[in-house]
Amino acid sequence: MTRCRSSSPSASAEPETAKKADDKKTDDKKGDEKNADSKDADAKDAPKKTDAADAQKQKNEDLKKQIDTQKKEIATLQRELDVAQREARLHAAAFYADAGTMLRDQGKFAEDTRKEQAEIDGKKQSLDAAQQKLADLQEQARKAGLPSSD
Repeated sequence: MTRCRSSSPSASAEPETAKKADDKKTDDKKGDEKNADSKDADAKDAPKKTDAADAQKQKNEDLKKQIDTQKKEIATLQRELDVAQREARLHAAAFYADAGTMLRDQGKFAEDTRKEQAEIDGKKQSLDAAQQKLADLQEQARKAGLPSSD
C-alpha cells in the first residue's frame, strides 16, 4: 500500500500540475482576449479619427477648390469689364473724332452710350459680388484653419 500511497500523491500531483497549466492557458487566453478587445476598441476608434481627419481634409480641399474657382471667375469678370470699358472709350473717341457723325447720329450715340454704360455697370456689380463671395470663402477657410492663399 505504500506504493499506492506514493503513487497516489504523484498521480494527484500530475492532475494538479495539469490543472495549473490549464489555468495558466486559460488566463493567457483571457489576457489575449483583453488585448484583442483593447485592440478592437483602438481599431474602432482609429477609423473614427481617420474618418474625421479625412472629412476635415476633404472639406479643406473643397474650400481651396472653391477659392481657386472664384479667383478664376473674378479674373474673367475683370477682363470682361476692362474690354467693355475700352470698347466704350473707343466708340466715344470714334464718335467725337468725326464732326459729321456727331451731327447726324447724336440720338443713336446717346442710346448706345447708355447701353454700354448699363453693361459696364452690370459687369461691375457682378465683379463686386464675386469679390465678396471670394472674401467670404477666404473667411471660411481662415476659420477652418487653412493658411491664407492670397
